[in-house]
Order: sequence, then structure tokens, then C-alpha cells
Amino acid sequence: MTPTGRVDDERSYIHSEFWRSRPELRRTPYRFAEWVDRAFDYGHKEVRDYHLALVRELIDRYDFDGLELDWMRFGFHLRPGRELEDAPLLTEFTATVRKWLDAKGRRTGRRIRLGARVPSRPETARNLGLDATEWARRGLVDMLVITPFWASCETDMPVETWRALLRGTRVTLAAGLEILLRPYPGYGVNQTNSLETVRGAAASLLDRGADRIYLFNYMDSQTAMDDLANYPALLRECGDLATLAGKPRRHVVTYADTWAPGEPHGSALPMDVGSGRWSAIRVQTGPKPLGQAAEVALGIEGTGGQKAAEWQVRLNGARLEHSGELAARKPGPAAPMHGWRVPPEAVQRGHNLVEVHAADAGRIVWAEISIS
Repeated sequence: MTPTGRVDDERSYIHSEFWRSRPELRRTPYRFAEWVDRAFDYGHKEVRDYHLALVRELIDRYDFDGLELDWMRFGFHLRPGRELEDAPLLTEFTATVRKWLDAKGRRTGRRIRLGARVPSRPETARNLGLDATEWARRGLVDMLVITPFWASCETDMPVETWRALLRGTRVTLAAGLEILLRPYPGYGVNQTNSLETVRGAAASLLDRGADRIYLFNYMDSQTAMDDLANYPALLRECGDLATLAGKPRRHVVTYADTWAPGEPHGSALPMDVGSGRWSAIRVQTGPKPLGQAAEVALGIEGTGGQKAAEWQVRLNGARLEHSGELAARKPGPAAPMHGWRVPPEAVQRGHNLVEVHAADAGRIVWAEISIS
């Protein structure tokens, strides 16, 4: 059942009586245009007290090593337009939890760690009232997980920016990987990451400075990888650049799925090409491959794909040779996918620029650099 379906049915067993009976405490009680409108507004003291009581119960009842405040399930907690004004309320909520954990730690003789999940981009986190850098500077959290919400794994999160913002703190920075993989909003195919695409995302994010890779919805049943037989290998390999080195990996262009109200949404794909103009896509590939072959792969809709061999495709300025139509990949597009061989010296560490010149009209719906 979708989140929208759950909030459509106010009598659903999944809802608390508090939520059901107090509609005036929701983010936008004046409308129901989308499911996040019915989320609690933490600007109300009653809402904060209710959820702090739940945290207090967990602390008093259970013995644990760490607690996570998952602000991304779901990421909208304040009335639209009040996020910056009310951000200190969420900071003080976090400070209260930290105080309680420290008190319990003194009783048990060990520090209890506190983590938080926040949107992938600092400006969006702040515009949603989640001032994660302030939490880090005040020593309130031990780990931050930067992450998308759900719709797709986000392969190009700004780890370097977060590292700069967290400089001088002791916070562990983890990059959160969702199990789904989509190239752009509204992409109809529901497919999961594979071992190779997780390797690609993990290698890139670790190379950019993430301390950890954090997996969300990677279970061994229900929300599981399509290639579930590779799940043990994924767990063994994807947390460290050393165990990823030399392995085949795929670097797929995806998008950010969480935006604060009023922020412009962006995604590189789909991209219309043709009419004799140049188009460009950036692909983050992490460590420079050593002794491995690389290939640019583009999923193409429209008549332009029939003449893909005539396209001029360049990587970081180097012209590539068309290698033909590729066999279907999973995950991958329903549209035909064509490949272009990359000279080993053309692949750079980090971002790589793919430039495309097509005389005939077409639409690129999938883009990746694979390293084998």
C-alpha cells in the first residue's frame, strides 16, 4: 500500500489515535493535496512531546548501543514556510534525546550513540528544518546518514559538501543507498539495484569521502534485490574501497527524490537530443579504474536510436567508438541500449562528462558508465 493510501484511510490500524483525533496538528490542515500534508507538524509542542514520550519509553525499557532518529521516514515535519523558523525546535528535540541517552550511558557505563537520517543535500535538509550541521557541531549526533527517501538510489550525493560542513566534528558520515534504481522521476519501471550497481554507487560515494555505506530496504525477503543470490557478496564487498577494487561495477545516472517546498526539482534525464546540437551528462564513477575496460551505455528512445552508430559521443573530450546495441541489462531501460568503448586513459577519477551529438531526434532515458 502506498503512503497516500494509508493517509486516505484515517481508520487504518496503522494510525495512532492521537493522529486520528487531532487533525489540527498536521502540517497543512487546510488541504490534502498530497500525502505529506497529513504528516504531524513538529511546530506544535504537543506533537514533540508525544514523540519524545515514545523515545523515552524506548530508552527506559530497552538496553541498546545506539538509537536512530529517522527524519526521512518521512522527511516533512514542519508547516510549509515555517521550516527555517521552527528548525531550532527539531534541534532541541535532538538535544533532549541526546541528554537522555547520556544519562542512561552514565548509568550503564558506556556511551550510547545517536544517529540521524537526513536528505542528501544540505540545503534541502536545512530548508526542511533539519539543521544537521548544527546537530553535529553541538555534539548531539554521532552519525549522519545522507539519503534519498525511497523512489531511487541517489548515486551523486554531494559528499564533499557534507564533509566540509562537518569539518571539526567527530560525526561519522554515512551514504544511504535505497534499494530501488530509477533514472528520473516518473520512470515507470520498478526495479532494484544489482550487485554491480551497488558496487558503483558505493565505490563513488566512499571515494568522495563517505565513512560508511548504509543500506535501506536491502532485506533477504520482501524488499529484496532482484539478484538475491548476490546479497551475501554485496554485504561483504560494498562497505570498503579495498573490497570493491577490481570488481565489475556500473555507475548509473539517477536523481534526488526529496525537495523542500518551493525548491526547483532537477534531474539530468530524460534528455532530448538531436537537431545537430550537443548535449552533456555528468557521471560520477569514483576511483579511476586500473586495468579494467570501460564503456558508456545510453538507453535511447525514438528514431535517433536507430542511427546511434552515427552519433558522436565523447568522454571528457575523447571521442568514443560505437560498440553496437547492447543486450538487455537488469536493472536497465526498456528502450534499446547502445554502447561506446572508452579508452582507458579517458576515464577520470570522480565526475566524467559524456557529450553527445546526434543529428536525428531521440531521447536518452538511461545513462551509465560500466567498468568491467
